[in-house]
Amino acid sequence: IIKKEVIFMSQKEIKIALSNAEASLNIEGLTVSEYTKSLCKKLLSHEITMAEYLELVKQKAGVTA
Repeated sequence: IIKKEVIFMSQKEIKIALSNAEASLNIEGLTVSEYTKSLCKKLLSHEITMAEYLELVKQKAGVTA
């Protein structure tokens, strides 16, 4: 039996996590679009599911598979 643990983060924790992730990407010379940040925030806030998140990311990238 596989149990999925749901982790709930406060808005402050989400903001810090996203900021840290963006800083790490910036160090590598990468940037994060506002659209991507908004999707990540929605995912971490449980406003969308992982499946919905992945579908939206694929649509944005033009992936049809």
